[in-house]
Amino acid sequence: MNNKYTPECPFCGRQIERPSDIKTEFGFVFGGRCGCGARYVCDPTGRNSGEAFMECLALAKGDWEIGSMEDSDYRTAEMDYDSKRHARIYSKSLADSAGKLVFVRMGASQVKEGISKEAVKNIQASGSKRKTKELIREWLETNDLEAIAVLSLSDKSVIKTLIAMSYDKEIVSGWRAMEAMGIVARELSRESVEVVRDAIRRLLWSMGEESGGIGWSAAEMLGEIIMNNPGAFSDIVPIVWSFKDEEMFRAGVVRAMGRVGSVRPDLVLFALPEMRPLLDDPNPNVRAQTAWALGVLNDKDSVGMLTALSRDEAAVDFYQDGELHKSTVGLISNAAKDKCGQ
Repeated sequence: MNNKYTPECPFCGRQIERPSDIKTEFGFVFGGRCGCGARYVCDPTGRNSGEAFMECLALAKGDWEIGSMEDSDYRTAEMDYDSKRHARIYSKSLADSAGKLVFVRMGASQVKEGISKEAVKNIQASGSKRKTKELIREWLETNDLEAIAVLSLSDKSVIKTLIAMSYDKEIVSGWRAMEAMGIVARELSRESVEVVRDAIRRLLWSMGEESGGIGWSAAEMLGEIIMNNPGAFSDIVPIVWSFKDEEMFRAGVVRAMGRVGSVRPDLVLFALPEMRPLLDDPNPNVRAQTAWALGVLNDKDSVGMLTALSRDEAAVDFYQDGELHKSTVGLISNAAKDKCGQ
């Protein structure tokens, strides 16, 4: 079993760049910045995490006034990290000799304070569902997903609105709605896990025969929900995977496995034997999502199949890092092959 994976942001799931020297007023800090706004700092030895945390907090906050940091709203995370290979380490046997990556992201109330509080105030004043939809549509266009999460804390119709806006997979806002669902679920679960469980039940129902299979983006949304809180919703993973036999959900199910696997590969490794054959699926979207997921999981047993698939010129739209990209199955397979070969 491979115990090293390309590190991804613990807050949004995006892959992060290798740390580099960042010049500050007090010298250089070895770290980086995720697209979601989180900052991270590397402690190569794993023995100076406290210092790395303070440096990371200062980078995230934007100043080095230690006294002013006590009242700051922020979230933290860390992971075992191999700085030489730019890889996250999951094996406990390797963790003792590993370095650390420390992450800090300023809280939504601070990062989005102006727009989010104003939006909530407007909605409470107007009581207009149409206003809610307009705000969400605007934030999806600008990729301001954290603002949507803040709004969801006072307006529970956000979940229903996101589901409705996720149906069109040919536009980027549809994919952003899926991604936003995970961030919304993460924030809502801080107050009530049951609220999120209810949303999960509705999404699963929408994939079943009783609903007529109307949940076109349900699998992707479930993947985002689990990825953002795997500890609370890991039991849903095998249920989502069970829908792989349904042709209309297959690509979304595989994507969900890849998204969950990007933060908790141990939860989806059971699916690998049945996932690899999907590289031969007649649907190019399934082939592309499968190749990508196998790359995320660093599945070395699929390198040969990915190499063969790198010549597949079928065109696909592929959502990554907040944007919908024009690509081919071959290009995605080649990138996945390179990851697996690391």
